[in-house]
Amino acid sequence: MIRGKVDYILAIATTFLLLTGLIMVFSASSMVANTNFGSLTYFFRKQILWGLLAFVMMLVFSKINYHKLKQNYKPLGLVLLAILLLAGLFMFGIKVNGARRWYHLGLMNFQPSELARIALIIYFAQALSSAKKDLTKFKKGILPLFAILSIVLLLIMLQPDLSTALMIALTTLAMLFVSNVKLRHLAFLISAAVPLVVYKLFNSYQITRVIDWLNSWNNPLSANYQVKQSLIGLGRGGYWGEGLAQGKQKFLFLPDSHTDFIFSIIGEEFGFIGTSVILLIFMVILFRGLKIVRHTSDAFGKFLALGITINIVLYAFINAGVVSMLLPATGLPMPFISYGGSNLLFLGISMGILLSISRNIMAHEQSANWSDFKSRREQLYNRVVTVE
Repeated sequence: MIRGKVDYILAIATTFLLLTGLIMVFSASSMVANTNFGSLTYFFRKQILWGLLAFVMMLVFSKINYHKLKQNYKPLGLVLLAILLLAGLFMFGIKVNGARRWYHLGLMNFQPSELARIALIIYFAQALSSAKKDLTKFKKGILPLFAILSIVLLLIMLQPDLSTALMIALTTLAMLFVSNVKLRHLAFLISAAVPLVVYKLFNSYQITRVIDWLNSWNNPLSANYQVKQSLIGLGRGGYWGEGLAQGKQKFLFLPDSHTDFIFSIIGEEFGFIGTSVILLIFMVILFRGLKIVRHTSDAFGKFLALGITINIVLYAFINAGVVSMLLPATGLPMPFISYGGSNLLFLGISMGILLSISRNIMAHEQSANWSDFKSRREQLYNRVVTVE
């Protein structure tokens, strides 16, 4: 079997983001790390370990045939494992800032919603590409998928983590939208879920964030403290920035400067040019991902590549929108750049799967080229024999 090469542009773009993330985590977290833990490199050391692990996982999964993820009951098993871990949070999870989203596993914290994201993408890719499922049917087609999705989203919303739930919903709905599912069935289920989302929104801290965001457009000084400090950082950066490690907002002015608002530190230290480069890299990932979707020969690979690409790029641009006050605060990290362990690990796995799909495309192209070469060689040989 001919082994194809991965999409090097996609691999280089991802590696660039990983390395940029390591540099920026050190710059953005040094002051808070020194204040709270007495070491400038406390968060940086952890991020290096997670970054290496994510890179290794990306390499490993890029070499594994992604079709193995579709075999037997693996996709459903991953989803059930994610549901079990999400449910277990309410008994064994640790509570941070009023939310119970993590398991404390000695040297690290594990967030099961990250597993749920990739598990649902794989499960939906299998279900939407299955010849056994008639997606045009409501009860036997879309309803079972929506039921499983609803269970996962409800468990995540109860943590509470409405932002992650909405992101997972948007990703899976995008996959459903391009499938054979009837739009009226999809519209009916979405409309049925809207009241629950609105109820949850108006009975949580999220509504305060939305109100603050709406009021901020009339008077930016009335924005919440975090957003104001983020805008100050972006403003100080100008076009070219203050220079690496020269930013001031990380001196305990901007909360979460190394996690959700690290994009603001990039803007302060590298300016408009730096933030534009980061967003352009994510646009590269978007276009390369969509190219993989277009050229993948099997439906499972198409849906899988689409879900992974949308999941990564959507997170990036929503995070940038929050940091620049274009969107209300959500608490979503910047992919590959924000500090975080399990988030970075599953991003590496996701990108490895996407690279595996690109490798399969190249293998098919090489195989087709080789078959064409053999055919032409045989034709030439037959002509020579005939002449003799």
